[in-house]
Amino acid sequence: MSTMTTYTTKQLDQMRSEWIAIEHSSASRAAFQCLCSHSDALETLSARDLGDLVRLLEPRSGLSSPERAQVVSELLRLAESHPLVPRALLQTLLPGLVGVARRLGWGRWAGADPGALLADLITLCFEVITEWRGQCRPYAAPDVLNAVRCRMRRQLANHHPTASLDEERALASALCMAIEDTEPFDEIGARLKALGNDRDPIGAAGLYGREVLGYSYRELSAMLGVSPRTIAEASRRMAMRIL
Repeated sequence: MSTMTTYTTKQLDQMRSEWIAIEHSSASRAAFQCLCSHSDALETLSARDLGDLVRLLEPRSGLSSPERAQVVSELLRLAESHPLVPRALLQTLLPGLVGVARRLGWGRWAGADPGALLADLITLCFEVITEWRGQCRPYAAPDVLNAVRCRMRRQLANHHPTASLDEERALASALCMAIEDTEPFDEIGARLKALGNDRDPIGAAGLYGREVLGYSYRELSAMLGVSPRTIAEASRRMAMRIL
């Protein structure tokens, strides 16, 4: 097992152990009841506490993707209702943060330490949740993850301004792999992946990079070696096909 994998696993295990200690506590039950008093959508769920609620957000829980998205949206909207709600939201976004780290190439292009990168992403994610609490965002999970990615990317670039070429190469490779490695909330990625070899690679990369990862057409052009106009047109065609 690589050092990066060992360090990352240790961090995730630590977060998981911390969550296990509180997920079914009396405070967790009180937090869930508080949420239910402000949300009809959450009140109808078969859950007794935040631990049950987080499990319902797992891909195989039985809830559909739109239903899971609605739950996460409600958690963000009501994050001020109880101190444990932001922690529950962070817990359910942990797999997405690992995906963000992969899509940033673990920061290697900027000389970052891969293990420290995940810790910084977790901190940034909690900051975004805290800043955005109370907001109504239908796609809260990808919105938060995208904001975290953009902030971390800026931080890495600011600390290592000469690494832009290596960044473009690393991100181009990560973008090509990202569609095959979609996260639970990633509806666009799932639809593109379902096309398999029948998808236009430029259109797919452009649509995914623009709508999910938040890149501009200029940034995608530098990564893919294709003009912004070509990427934009291919992305529109792909969007008409799958959306």
